[in-house]
Amino acid sequence: MRRAIALATALVLLPVGHALARGQLQARPTLVELVPGQQAGRLLLANTGDSPVAAQVRVFAWSQAGGDDRLAETDAIALSPAIVRIPPGGEQVVRVVRLGDVPAGRDASYRLVVDELPSPQDDATTGIEVRLRYLVPLFVRAPGTAAPDLHCSLAGQRLACRNDGGRPAQLGASRLADAGGDTKTLSEGLFGYLLPGTGRHWELDPGHLAGLDGALTLETQINGKPGTVPVQRQP
Repeated sequence: MRRAIALATALVLLPVGHALARGQLQARPTLVELVPGQQAGRLLLANTGDSPVAAQVRVFAWSQAGGDDRLAETDAIALSPAIVRIPPGGEQVVRVVRLGDVPAGRDASYRLVVDELPSPQDDATTGIEVRLRYLVPLFVRAPGTAAPDLHCSLAGQRLACRNDGGRPAQLGASRLADAGGDTKTLSEGLFGYLLPGTGRHWELDPGHLAGLDGALTLETQINGKPGTVPVQRQP
C-alpha cells in the first residue's frame, strides 16, 4: 500500500530542545521546475553553521483531494544523493531526475521534503533542539499547457477554489473584497497552491467575512502577479 502524508507549509520547525549553535541547514531554490525537454534539475543544500549537518531528501507525488494537500510515494522522480552530510560552510547539490514520461495536458506536481537528521551529539542533549524541514514544490512542466483558470465559491465560512487550467497556481497575499470596496485580509504571504485539475478549500474565521456584503472577489497574487477571481456565494 502506498503511504500518504499531509504536508502543506514551505518550512517547518520540528521542536526536539533548546536550540544549539551547530549546523544550520538551508535549501534553495524555493521551487524546482523541469521544463519540457529537461531531464534533470538540482536542489542546493547548504550548511551555514559551525558543525557538520546531515539531511535526507525525499520526493512525493503531490495531489489535492477533499480540499486538502496530499503527498504519496512515487517512483517517477529520482534523487541523488538522497542522504547527505555537509561540512560547516559547505554545500551539496542534489540532482532531481525525471524517470517517467513528459506529462501531457497538465503539469505534474511533486514535493521535495528535506529533513535535517539528528547529529551524534543529540543523545547527550538535555533540552529541545530545533530541526528543520523544508517542503519544496517540484513541477514537471507539460508542453503547451494552459494558464491557471481559477473558480471560487463561498458556502458559509468555507472558501473553495478550483484550478481548471494546466499549470499550478501559487496564491500569495490574498484578501476578500465586496462591491463597495470593503476588504478583509486572508493572508499577508503565501495563501496556498491550486494544482491543475483540482482544488482545495479554506475554513475562514468569521472575522474574515464580517461587514462584506453582496458580490465578492478574491484579490490575490497568482504566480507572483496580481489577479482577481470572482467568488460565487452558495446558499
